[in-house]
Amino acid sequence: MKKIAFLTLSIAATLSLVSCKKDTVTNTVYVTKDSTVYYTLPATYTFANVNDSDEVKLLTMADQIGAKINLANTVGGSPVSAQMLKDMFNNTGGYFLDSNHNYNASGLKLSDYCSPAAIADFNNYFDSVGLYSQSTVVANQGVAGVGVSLANKKLLLSPNGVFYSQVFKKSIMGIFGHQIISILTDSIGTSVDNNIVVTGSGTNLEHNWDKAFGFFGVPVTFPGVTTGARYWGSYSNQVDAGLGSNTTIMNAFLKGRAAISNKDVAGKTTQANVIITTFDQLEAAAIVQEMKETDANIDAGGDAVAAYGTLSETLGFIRALKYNTSATRVITDAQILELETLLDPVSPNNPDLYKFVDINNLTAAQIKAKTDAIRQRVGQIYGFTPSQLALQ
Repeated sequence: MKKIAFLTLSIAATLSLVSCKKDTVTNTVYVTKDSTVYYTLPATYTFANVNDSDEVKLLTMADQIGAKINLANTVGGSPVSAQMLKDMFNNTGGYFLDSNHNYNASGLKLSDYCSPAAIADFNNYFDSVGLYSQSTVVANQGVAGVGVSLANKKLLLSPNGVFYSQVFKKSIMGIFGHQIISILTDSIGTSVDNNIVVTGSGTNLEHNWDKAFGFFGVPVTFPGVTTGARYWGSYSNQVDAGLGSNTTIMNAFLKGRAAISNKDVAGKTTQANVIITTFDQLEAAAIVQEMKETDANIDAGGDAVAAYGTLSETLGFIRALKYNTSATRVITDAQILELETLLDPVSPNNPDLYKFVDINNLTAAQIKAKTDAIRQRVGQIYGFTPSQLALQ
């Protein structure tokens, strides 16, 4: 996804403090714990006993599944085994690379982080890749195959023009985002121990917070250093010019972790809520971003294949919204169905993207009216104004 600023929305992360002072040179913030005691907020995520190694491994395991799926993006056919993808999802069969990190024997399974409904979705995606990757012809409406964009990017498309590589990636991002929200929701309560320190991973509450940070997918020096950011970290950086998500999320992670280590329950709760709210908006922002990119693909000489790619990203993001079962989630199941219906009113569960981008029968303005309808509906649901949506 290209970096396009589409929002002017600024989400401010605030703390209810008795007093606060800031060294503008080092950006070190001293947050009041009570009227006399202060603790230091580090500039980077460098606390004692941080351990997010499992979460970082899971991100890489998802990368490797995506790389296997992308082997199918070869003109003339390059079959990919659906069973292999399922085995990787369940970490059986020893398919992961890099023995230094011991992925295959780690006991980590991406499927363990998914609801039964999400597992069913992923298995369907893997079956689709396995079936459609056997095609040896060029993609066309009603015929699976590899389509080539004007920029010579190759995409394995279903008979309905769905690029399952992107549907998988955006859906797995939904899983990671849901884990962040779920972990931090648990952290708001007082049942997670914050007294017994385990060397290398801290207290249970500190470790929970670190796990959420690991799923964010950013370096400890983020946002000062953005190199290496991936999944939600990458998307946050891409929309940061409008959303201000980089600083909002990172500061909340820093403040919340410092609050936990200093037994500041109120500070921890405030920052957990900041992250939960911002992540909910970040996914909505990602859908708006894909609509902008679809418009850009249509403007770029009517690049339908590239548009199928961005619409497939949209499909993945919309479906992933269901994985967030938090009580604080803004969008409802009925509204998710509305967005799916805007992709295809006839078959929302199996949208035909060829009909959405019908360059033989629709003008650019007619196609953009569809993307605008999705953008507008997201804006209505999340309270974005027209100017915040960067509408023309």
